[in-house]
Amino acid sequence: MKEIRNIIIRELKSIFSSRLYVLALLVFPILGCLFLGGIYSSGFLVKLPAAVIDNDNTKISRTIIRYFDASPDIEIKYRISNIEELKDLFAKQKAVMGIYIPKDIQKNIKRQKPQNIPVFVNSANYISGNIVEVDANTIITTIGGGIKYKTLVKRGFSSKQARELLLPVKNSSAKLFNPSLNYNIFLTPGIWMSVIQQLLILAGVLSISIEFDLKTVKTMMRSCKKNVFKAMTGKLAVYMVFSYLHFEILYRILFRIFGIPIISSVAAATALSICFAFAAVSLGMLLSSVLRTTSNALKGCLIIAAPAFLLSGYTWPPEQIPTALRAFAQLIPLTPFLEGFKKIYVQGLGMEFVMPYAKRLILYGIVFFISAYFITSARVKNAGRAK
Repeated sequence: MKEIRNIIIRELKSIFSSRLYVLALLVFPILGCLFLGGIYSSGFLVKLPAAVIDNDNTKISRTIIRYFDASPDIEIKYRISNIEELKDLFAKQKAVMGIYIPKDIQKNIKRQKPQNIPVFVNSANYISGNIVEVDANTIITTIGGGIKYKTLVKRGFSSKQARELLLPVKNSSAKLFNPSLNYNIFLTPGIWMSVIQQLLILAGVLSISIEFDLKTVKTMMRSCKKNVFKAMTGKLAVYMVFSYLHFEILYRILFRIFGIPIISSVAAATALSICFAFAAVSLGMLLSSVLRTTSNALKGCLIIAAPAFLLSGYTWPPEQIPTALRAFAQLIPLTPFLEGFKKIYVQGLGMEFVMPYAKRLILYGIVFFISAYFITSARVKNAGRAK
């Protein structure tokens, strides 16, 4: 234990003697979470700009426009006269949707002729385009239903009979786990964890590679009495402590600042996160030992960390990812971590449902760490022979 303690003290001195290390380990994670959290802090897309072409200019056309403008998601920002103007607004990304109200729509409705209201959606941004399209379909269906209702009542049907004829089958649905479809609750934690994984892998990379780059392996081995396992364990312990502190700040402070609830236990989330940190730091150590130079190890870190969030299955169903990519994604610590983390913070499930993911992360950490140990031991011996 004395040797491990010596390595811990040595690693802490090394960290706090470098301003860059202090910033990377203590400041950047918090600032990064605050910055990225601000992107989706509103939670919802509201008042998306829309344009309208009203070729009828009647009571019904004005009612249609008023319905669209009353939607919290849509704002009628432009009144235009033709499709060319709408194309120009779309090209300049000034409008997300265009509504075309044809001439004589009121006259034809009164004659009970079926009418079509074309809606043009700018889907360059999939999310905003999807929102306004759903809203447009709902609004037009509601307007059509209201017109049919008035027609039936005028024909002598009672209000109840008219409603039953319009809605012979009623839809009843309930949204579970983030029922408000809040983007902040859905996306922000996943993005935070992706960034944290990059920092954890980077910490593991630098903890080993820096010793060889600065040629301080000999002094490190003196501190641990030539026991590579104890040296790596001491380094790992330092970064695990930093990880624990960051996760405590994240769950108990930043989640509350951004209004992101953890439905289940914060302690369960922290426990799973420690397993995640163990796997990620150990993976960094393995990359450093295999790729040898800091430059190559950082490239390896980038190759793994950059696509990790996209491959994790957090935003795209994993079964829809190609088999080869899905197999690669399963080896990245972020994938099992986010699978388990969603069960805690969104679904409100307890640690018993998360244990398979925790065990998997621990197994990854052990395999990565032991592999890194054997390769690093061989490098230390070779470095000793070279001298």
